[in-house]
Amino acid sequence: MANNNLKEIPIVFSVDDNYAPFLAVALTSILENSSKENFYKFFVLNTGISEEHIKRLSAYNTPNSSIEFVNVVDRLNSICYKLHLRDYYTQTIYFRFFIPALFSQYKKILYLDCDVVLLQDVASLYNVELGNNVIAAIHEETMSNVKVFGDYSEEFLDVPKMEYFNSGILLINTERYMELDIEGGFIKLLAEHKFEVAPDQDYLNVLCSGNVKYLDIGWNKTPFKNIEFNREDLKLVHYKLNFKPWHYDDVLYGEYFWDFASRTSYYNELIDMQKSFTDLDKKNDEIAYKKLQQTAQDYINCARNYKKMKLGII
Repeated sequence: MANNNLKEIPIVFSVDDNYAPFLAVALTSILENSSKENFYKFFVLNTGISEEHIKRLSAYNTPNSSIEFVNVVDRLNSICYKLHLRDYYTQTIYFRFFIPALFSQYKKILYLDCDVVLLQDVASLYNVELGNNVIAAIHEETMSNVKVFGDYSEEFLDVPKMEYFNSGILLINTERYMELDIEGGFIKLLAEHKFEVAPDQDYLNVLCSGNVKYLDIGWNKTPFKNIEFNREDLKLVHYKLNFKPWHYDDVLYGEYFWDFASRTSYYNELIDMQKSFTDLDKKNDEIAYKKLQQTAQDYINCARNYKKMKLGII
């Protein structure tokens, strides 16, 4: 139970059993960089998570944190037949659309993907002033570093590539989100248009365009190599795409992941995960990434190009 003298920092994650180990790493990194002046209240959205993982993750009930598991199966079942998925994605990617309705008691709430580590107090991120914006988010570096994805953002989604944000770190203005009915807009758009390159992220970018406060890239840093970045500005590392230390041993900033992982009950399992990731698995990763690039190009060229339909060109 939260100490009433502490400032509450509500943070939402979404997981299934496969992502429980990464959640443990993320939580460890948050608490090791936490302030005793704050109470970190973790909510874990799921559609059923094993008792074993619940027991192990319950270790994050501490004097200045608590963890609560929130089953969203009923809400998801109402729209699951409409959801578009690809590759390794599961329906958990869509949970973030329901956050404001589930946690309307908070004026704002922070959503984080599980495949992150914090290097500074996450309260600094939560304390960002949102003004009248729906969300605060960080530019998706892939859009500015891989041409076909930048073209996809601008030529299909009608979102300038430098304004396209990553949906893995979102500070949500719950009142503004519900006022603009982003969830309802998502369900409507989902029925009318199929976005498969970055499913939930594409929908959020279209729906929130013009209502986003953009934050320092250090709060959502992709481990791209050969890109100029001052490591002193690093606050949060996001191990997305093929930058997964639990699969590869040469990931930039991977040392931070393993440092925090070593202090979780999942450490040996994560080590085994990396050791068992074969050359064939790595080859399949490369194939999937090239396929994703082709998918982006196909969407740009498709007959139902969203931007052209929106502008009445087709």
